[in-house]
Amino acid sequence: MIPRAFEYFDPATLEEAVGLLEQHGEDAKLMAGGQSLLPMMKLRMVSPAVVVDLWRLPELDYIRRDDGVVRVGAMATHYALHSSPLIRTTLPALADAARVVGDPLVRNLGTIGGSAAHAAYNADYPAVLVALNAELLAVGPDGKRSIPAVDFFTDTFTTCLEPTEIVTDILIPVPGSGARSAYLKLSRRGTDFAIVGVAAALTEGEGGHCADARVVLTGVGDVPVRVTEAEEILQAGPLDAERMAEAGEAAKRNLDPPSDVQADAQYRVDVSGVYVRRAVAAAWQRS
Repeated sequence: MIPRAFEYFDPATLEEAVGLLEQHGEDAKLMAGGQSLLPMMKLRMVSPAVVVDLWRLPELDYIRRDDGVVRVGAMATHYALHSSPLIRTTLPALADAARVVGDPLVRNLGTIGGSAAHAAYNADYPAVLVALNAELLAVGPDGKRSIPAVDFFTDTFTTCLEPTEIVTDILIPVPGSGARSAYLKLSRRGTDFAIVGVAAALTEGEGGHCADARVVLTGVGDVPVRVTEAEEILQAGPLDAERMAEAGEAAKRNLDPPSDVQADAQYRVDVSGVYVRRAVAAAWQRS
């Protein structure tokens, strides 16, 4: 199929882009790579009257370390994130996620800001951003605001963004000494969305114990699901294989995942325990 007719704008400044959203309101859709929006338009799942393309805004395409945080522009591509030495060494879970997003075309054109704002329940980045305690910066007619990742995702394909707001930057605290992270997902093919994905961010404390743990799942709810019971188990003693397995079993409790053409709900529950254990082990083995 082909999309319905629409009006196309490619503003040269962020202010112009915000103005276009303010002018057209809910009739407009932002395009930040187009790897989610264009397929949905072709299938006529969405039919915006106006498309505002952000590709001409180079100030949104960057990756750098700045004052204790890693700052990532919303237009940074998946390929740029995965290939960045800064991301690989400082935030390996984010590099893991960028590596498994879609196929090479998607990774070269798709962006982290576009993926986050799309807010698919089984996308890779949301769980990682919550696990890494990220904040998303957005700009609109009323100025800028900072949104914790845990508050940003509110439902499937829904965020707390106003129709006139644009995600501009993602800020992730630089992990301290002993921190390590990983992201793993199960999918039918490498290019598919996650059946289940797990982001694990751990900090090693004294005596090789886990001093802090954040474990977040994707694919099992409308928003990223943090499994606090599993985190408490990981921090309760030596982080050995037995404790990791116990945390995996705890992560399965109280999950209420959807059933779809990829997998039914019970399969997602069962796999979640396995992938929590594997993601924790993968993170803990990193130095």
